[in-house]
Amino acid sequence: MADGYITRRFAKTGLDAVTLADFLAELVNTDPRNALPEGDNPPIWEPPLVGIADAADPLFQTLKRPEVVGPIHVDADAWLPGARSVISFFVPLSRAIKQTYERHSALPSLEWVSSRQNGEVFVNVMRRALIRFVERQGGRAVAPNLSVEYKAVDWRPMWSERHVAFIAGIGTFGLHAGLLTAKGAAGRIGSIVTDLALAPTPRPYTDVYEYCLWKTEGRCGACIKRCPVGAIDAAGKDHHICVTNGDANIRPAFSAWGYHSCGHCQNNLPCSDRIPRSPKEPD
Repeated sequence: MADGYITRRFAKTGLDAVTLADFLAELVNTDPRNALPEGDNPPIWEPPLVGIADAADPLFQTLKRPEVVGPIHVDADAWLPGARSVISFFVPLSRAIKQTYERHSALPSLEWVSSRQNGEVFVNVMRRALIRFVERQGGRAVAPNLSVEYKAVDWRPMWSERHVAFIAGIGTFGLHAGLLTAKGAAGRIGSIVTDLALAPTPRPYTDVYEYCLWKTEGRCGACIKRCPVGAIDAAGKDHHICVTNGDANIRPAFSAWGYHSCGHCQNNLPCSDRIPRSPKEPD
């Protein structure tokens, strides 16, 4: 497949965040699996953001706190003994898919619900391609979320892709619990752990909610109004309420396709495509 050719072509270039981003960008742009099975087969993903974290970064230990992820969260070196670095990526949904999500519709578009399921398949392609890329550089690597041991309990995962991305400098959290990045919040996150010592990506922020206008300035709150079942309020997002929309409304509407994911809190918002800015700040 295309990722094998790309892996070989980049094999001698060395590893840093820029090279890894270029590698995944070419995969996204050329691999035929990055396409919806419906309609005119639009691309699912656009080129990603990539960040690197030191596996020994003290922030990883904070993820074990009950108010963050919890004791269920597993250290990088438990997934891969001798782990030294974590490579994280955020891959944004294509404009073609986001444009299908009508602002005033109670339901997401077919393209959106398809991208949630079929898009995750390609995110796994990206994880595996990164592993092969690292191996060609002489390192070892694993993707925790692909491990047979991986699980989540009551929405708390053994390896939180969102928190890993925060540590790797990719973005901060929003009121809606999604990750706000330079390419917006509408996307997915993946990561691998490697025993190669790579240069960490600087974090351009200090606070966990630094990019969220509601959390930093007490204004915006667009995601509160967007949620059709009231799962988001001034305090944050209740995942137990969130899933009721998928079970009661979306799953029946898309039962013929087997799709059931909402996306109101990722689409048609000031943070959907970018980091939202205060009016006093220049673009």
